[in-house]
Amino acid sequence: MQPLTQSLTPKRPRWARLALATLGFVGLGAALWLMPPEQTLGNVIKVIFLHGALVRVALLTFGAAGALSLAFLLSRRAALLPWAMATQKGAVILWICYALTSMVSTWLSWGEWIAWEEPRVRASVHVLWFSMACLLLVLWMDNRYVAAAVNVLVTGVTWTLIRGATILRHPFDPIGSSGSEAYQTLYWVMVAALMVLAFVLVGWLHKLENKNLTG
Repeated sequence: MQPLTQSLTPKRPRWARLALATLGFVGLGAALWLMPPEQTLGNVIKVIFLHGALVRVALLTFGAAGALSLAFLLSRRAALLPWAMATQKGAVILWICYALTSMVSTWLSWGEWIAWEEPRVRASVHVLWFSMACLLLVLWMDNRYVAAAVNVLVTGVTWTLIRGATILRHPFDPIGSSGSEAYQTLYWVMVAALMVLAFVLVGWLHKLENKNLTG
């Protein structure tokens, strides 16, 4: 990809990233530790909430990558592309983490690693291989406009697959329909903590992206 001549954000001291990462991990750990066992699932509820928070943050990150890529295609502003690529890579990493926690929660809840008969599970697997394949394609082709267009495509496919997937055994919006204020509060604390960690991850990937482009 072509070298960049400017950055959208000033350099931040390393301690700021470390402080944000610490805040994110502390918030996530506190939410998991404070979450009370559920009557039927026991402490498995912690893993289930974690995988639910991860999929939400990963979807938002994919959306951000698509929006940044579209903004680059429309404006041709070179400094947007490193952020778009860093955000896309961060979204794929988050999706891998979500897939792993989903496998653990599925095993602990249903006694199987991957519930293939569940449409939402199949949709998640499709997002995983498709986003990874597209990322590898973009890195191989090394063309900024193709990269941005593919990122927009991945965002559309990801949201369409996940939002359009039906459910069989998986409960519909178990967190939103929960009558427990404690569960709902702790869930949103987890989401906020993961968003902070996602921000730190994308910032670190952006730094690497700029090094690759200017190195």
